[in-house]
Amino acid sequence: MTAAPTASAGTTPPSSWVWGFGRLAVRAYYRVERIGGKLPEGALLLVANHPNTLIDPAVIQTSAGRRVRFLAKSTLFAWHPLSPLIRRSGAIPVYRRMDPGVDTSRNVEMFAAVAASLASGEAICLFPEGTSHARGKLEPLRTGAARMVLNSCAAGHPVTIVPVGLNFDALARFRSRVTTVFGRPLEYGDLAVRYAGDEMAAVRELTDRIEQRLKHLMVEAEPRHDLPIVERIDRLYAAARGASRDASERLGRRRLIAAGMAKLRERDPARLAEIMTQVEDHLAGLARFGLRERDLEQRIPASDVARFALREGLLALVLGPLALAGVVVFAVPYRLTDWIGRRAPNLQSRAVWQIIGGGLLHATWIAALASIVGSRTGAAAGVATGFGLAALAVLGTLAVEREAAVWRTTRAFFALRQMPLRARSALRRRRKALADTLDDVRAWVESRTRY
Repeated sequence: MTAAPTASAGTTPPSSWVWGFGRLAVRAYYRVERIGGKLPEGALLLVANHPNTLIDPAVIQTSAGRRVRFLAKSTLFAWHPLSPLIRRSGAIPVYRRMDPGVDTSRNVEMFAAVAASLASGEAICLFPEGTSHARGKLEPLRTGAARMVLNSCAAGHPVTIVPVGLNFDALARFRSRVTTVFGRPLEYGDLAVRYAGDEMAAVRELTDRIEQRLKHLMVEAEPRHDLPIVERIDRLYAAARGASRDASERLGRRRLIAAGMAKLRERDPARLAEIMTQVEDHLAGLARFGLRERDLEQRIPASDVARFALREGLLALVLGPLALAGVVVFAVPYRLTDWIGRRAPNLQSRAVWQIIGGGLLHATWIAALASIVGSRTGAAAGVATGFGLAALAVLGTLAVEREAAVWRTTRAFFALRQMPLRARSALRRRRKALADTLDDVRAWVESRTRY
């Protein structure tokens, strides 16, 4: 029998230091990007998709701009290694039927805790799919969110609903991008009125509205295979059309590309296979010259080249040794962190394992090196070494990213200088043809969707 969390689990106030640690971990592991306006004050219910287990609450808290309390499965409070942190985060336990040994009647306590929090003007976040998964598509939603909101309104405490889309470029890749999209508040005043006469119909309709709004904030694509293809096609199309790099526009393009792929796979798989072959052929052509999609448009004046070489050359005198030192000093814990991540039970858990395991490994590594220095040269030197290594872990990562970007730019510049003009023109023509094909597919999908 699973031990139940204490009655106070849902009433523990959020701890600033717990969420401070969570924000630090998220920003260290991911490049966080936010889309959407400022969240309103007062009672607020955030509803989000759930692709990345315990990382999702930390990402939302990092991006929200106000303190949020989360609903979490009750087993996390009882036996999970992170139970102390989860309790101190202010989370409210949910008692799910799928969890063995759980008393679902205790959800009365959960609804009471949520109602009290909303009545006091707090922000609550839940994941209405009911479970974390990495299938890349929004699963049918549970009705709990709609019930909470409509019950609160019936009790005289109106609530603002804001859908949140979590979009990970790569769920478990270090320093990859996660885009958090905060949508517009959802209108449901008509349903609050209907709720008094027909609870089931009002709850079902509000759940459907939440689901449709969430789908518009997500790129629905299988993360292992389809999402990388969506990203490659988007980069190709954006370069061909000179499209904006604005995050919101990029997300919109990728949503359309993913939807187009899904429709083609269902209705015309041969056409999809043909397009994929054309895309891969084009990317192979770029790879032969060591180029990326946007490199084809580079026309750099000699004065800009000189300034770039002078600036980056001077910076490399500092950043180069810093990047090299970071790579050498932390090679062992970095490799071990990757090894730990590969032992995770599923894709959506891998980042959690890497963040926790990597954090412990790097902290232990720094402490061990500092202790060695301290035992040989004195406690003060050991403490200074510890702080210095912690700074190196952060600054070295940033230096590696900067120098890697400079190297890619430099390599592309020389590759373009050596590339025959006919080859560049051919790649541009192929890219334009592919962009035209993608526009045709989009029109075809939209026409089919109407019927």
